[in-house]
Amino acid sequence: MTAAGIRIQKEDKDMEYINLERLKEDLLELAQIGKTDTGINRIAYSNEFWEACLMVKKKMTDAGMSARIDSVGNVIGVLPGRTDRRIVTGSHLDSVPDGGIFDGCLGVMAALEAVRTLKEHGIVLTHTLEVVAFAEEEGVVIGGLLGSKAYAGLPFSEKQTTLMPQIIGISPVQARTCRHQASPIDCFVELHIEQGGVLEAEHKDIGIVEAIVGIRRFDVEFPGVANHAGSTPMYLRDDALLKAARFIERVNQLVKEIDSDMVGTAGSIHTKPDACNIIAGSAKLILELRSVREESMDQVLARLEEEFLPDGMEIRQTFGQPPVLMSDVVQNAIRAAGDSLGLKTHSMVSGAGHDTMVMAEITASGMIFVPSKGGVSHSKDEWTDWPDVGRGADALLQTLKELDKV
Repeated sequence: MTAAGIRIQKEDKDMEYINLERLKEDLLELAQIGKTDTGINRIAYSNEFWEACLMVKKKMTDAGMSARIDSVGNVIGVLPGRTDRRIVTGSHLDSVPDGGIFDGCLGVMAALEAVRTLKEHGIVLTHTLEVVAFAEEEGVVIGGLLGSKAYAGLPFSEKQTTLMPQIIGISPVQARTCRHQASPIDCFVELHIEQGGVLEAEHKDIGIVEAIVGIRRFDVEFPGVANHAGSTPMYLRDDALLKAARFIERVNQLVKEIDSDMVGTAGSIHTKPDACNIIAGSAKLILELRSVREESMDQVLARLEEEFLPDGMEIRQTFGQPPVLMSDVVQNAIRAAGDSLGLKTHSMVSGAGHDTMVMAEITASGMIFVPSKGGVSHSKDEWTDWPDVGRGADALLQTLKELDKV
């Protein structure tokens, strides 16, 4: 049993456990920054965001780390090890509008708590441990994963390149100076809430992420003939919205048929003219496909084009992100950590994007998930029970120790 006294795991007198009460206090304190009646509003580069960065930087310093905030807003804390080889862990502090208290923040504050626990037990890792709170993960202001891209030294999007000087007052060239230091990064691990309902439904303690899905997003438009809704018989109509409705239903059918692990979503529907007494002359919508298998998305798209191009459908891809596989080394370390703690683990796919996607381009990377109540996230109702928070933080701590052996 931990110092918090509310979660029971495999008894091991030689095992170190994080202080859940202290972690809980940190998360609740952070949740006061940007809190409103409708949720957490700590949008990247807002006053609330910078306040949170300063708070976390101070807590890192108080924990005995050297800490700094770089020019893109990443908060970076360093705990020296016996070598300059590094293990990096962390997540983000920025929120979506009206978000919850755990998304991103859990991974940052649990990593900080892991550092405290190591120091309290006199454990010095072989690796230098770096805790990073990446900026603008959510992409609400400049574009997603900006902080981790800067840290990893990867290219920025056209939107990010344009908006960076306007929003944070630095050029992309200056942002590139935020690239991580010269010493090697051996691995990266991120603790995060699941943002789905799988772990809760399967009654599992933690998820071991095998891959992060690829995403393809499309603008879709159907033509029709606008006409009077009262005087035009049903058999003489050319209704664009009806074509779109059939398309949406077909997306649902094809995704289930082709790949049971895939998801497809149609949304943001707009018609012209937009009136109840006029047959739609055009209907536009956004289609999004997510899968760890590129070929599955290819098959769905091919079938949709085959069936709906004769109806005059126009479809244009507006966004693409390939699937990202997690490192076997990091997955094995998480699994070993879970076993040592007596936790029930579940291998799974992340349907949402994370900073880990960026870090996976430069080093062996992986993710630990903890359950989300009802699968709710990006909402003030987002919640993870405190015992689950503790189990996830303990799993992170033990994973860091496992990775230190590699």
